[in-house]
Order: sequence, then C-alpha cells, then structure tokens
Amino acid sequence: MDNNTTLSICHPVDMQLPLMFQGQGQDKQVPDSRDLHQLFSHNLYSKNKKKMVFARAIGQRVHYLSIISPVIILGTFIITYCISASRGHVELVFPYISYTAVHAPSSGIFGQLVNMGALLMAFVIYIRYLQMAKDLSLIEATWTYKTVNKVSLGVGWVSAFGFSMVANFETVKMRPLHYTGAGLAFFLGVAYVWLQTSLSLRYRRWTWVAIAQLTSSIVTTVGMIVLMSSKTIYKLYEYHYLETRDDVLQEVYLTSTISQWLTAFSMVLYIVTFYRDFARIELNQPTVTVRDRLVVMKDYNIEALQEPEDE
Repeated sequence: MDNNTTLSICHPVDMQLPLMFQGQGQDKQVPDSRDLHQLFSHNLYSKNKKKMVFARAIGQRVHYLSIISPVIILGTFIITYCISASRGHVELVFPYISYTAVHAPSSGIFGQLVNMGALLMAFVIYIRYLQMAKDLSLIEATWTYKTVNKVSLGVGWVSAFGFSMVANFETVKMRPLHYTGAGLAFFLGVAYVWLQTSLSLRYRRWTWVAIAQLTSSIVTTVGMIVLMSSKTIYKLYEYHYLETRDDVLQEVYLTSTISQWLTAFSMVLYIVTFYRDFARIELNQPTVTVRDRLVVMKDYNIEALQEPEDE
C-alpha cells in the first residue's frame, strides 16, 4: 500500500487578464471562446508557478501544525498563570485555568492566543479527517468506521469552538456562556479523542501511536470524571456555607483544579499523536475552475464573446 497520501483543498486564486483583453475598440483583437480557456490557463500557470512551488513546500510540512496548536494553547495557560500569580490575582498552587484570565493583561493574552490556538486546532482536526478518509479508502474500511471519521470531524469542530467560547467569555462576568464553552470543549473533547482512538485500535492495533492515543484518552477521561466529581462536591459545600477552600475544602478544591489542568493538557496533547500521520501526507496547491467565462469577460469590461457556431 502506498504510504503517501495527497490531499487537495480549493480556494480562490487571483487572476489577471492578458493585455490584449483590456479595453475596447476596433484595434483590439478579441479571440473566439475556443481560445479563451487556453489563454486563461496559460496566464494563471505563468503567474502562479512560483507560488505553487512555495505552497507545495508548505503543504509538505503540515505535520508541524500538530505541535504548534498545542504549544499555543497550553503555552497560553502557563503564561497567564505566571502573570496572574506574580500579580497576586490567583493563588500560587493550581488555580482554575479560567481564573488566570480574569484581570488585565492576562485576560487579553488569554483571549487572543486561545482563539488562535482554537482556530488552528479546528484546521488540524479537518486535516486529520481528510487524512483518515484517504487512509480508510485505501484499506477499504467498512462504512461504519468511515462514518466514525465523519462524526469525529463535527465533534472536534464543536469542541474547538468551545475553547474559543472559553477564551471570549470570562468566567466571572459571563459565567453561563463560559461554562457552556467549557462543557463543549471538555465533554466533546473527550468524545473526539475516543472516536479517533477507536479508529487507531481497529486498524493499527498496538502500534505506539495507538498506545499513545489510548493512554491519552484514558487519562483525559479519568481526569474529567475526577474534575466533575470534586467540583460538584466543592460547589455543594460552598453553596451551603459549610466550609471554604481555605480550610476543610482545601483538598477537594485542589483535587478539582489539578484534575482540570491534567484533563486540559492530556486532551490538547492528544493532537501531537497526529504528527507521524501528517508527516507522510501533502496538502496540494489549490486550483479553481472558471464556470462561466463570458461573465468573467463582462466583469473585466471586455466585449462579450459569442459561442462559435458548429460548422
């Protein structure tokens, strides 16, 4: 089986008409429509030849995105914690991640960088979907697992959107929206890692990639269970004013915050396991096709061409 997978994603490219098409007048020679496609194709090729070489070089290095995205998100958590702790905005020992972004300037840094990381994460999830779709097609996988791959794309995108909500809606000022985003990010994040792990365990068995993904999925799930349990206990006691996090509930509070950090790191680092698969694929230079050449000519103020009559 060929290990090289080629992916194609289309987006618009700039076009410029040849000089002979610009303007109107009797001294301008307008070719018939049979020549038009060749002229457009030649112009596009000559203008974008160097761009294609550069784009291919970039397309062969998409595996670095599986590292850049986690570094941005997790690095942001660490940076905002250091800033907030040094200014006395949060406690030194494991505060909740969101509370490191309540005050300026850490709030601005957190919002900007986590949004960037979430966008990159969504792009990585899309590339993963394309790569797995190619692989599953090559090995003639069953319809069930192809569907799992499609479902994981939607689940992963919503999880990435949840991270963006966490970044945009501060936990103190907009608590309902912040908690909604956190729920999407964490719960659907857990679902995403298990969907991807199921594909690896089914077709890759016990390779180191599958083992790493399984380990990350287990750690993420256990961390999520501990987080929800300890946070629920803490909030119930806090609501009834029985104790506070500074006395009897300190252990429960720390269990909740530590498990949140563990869950976030394990979930985001899962993307790093895509590195090996991304290293053997290539994201091709996008292409476009002009569907109505006459409309294009009219937009550029060129005399409309008549379709050639059949001889």
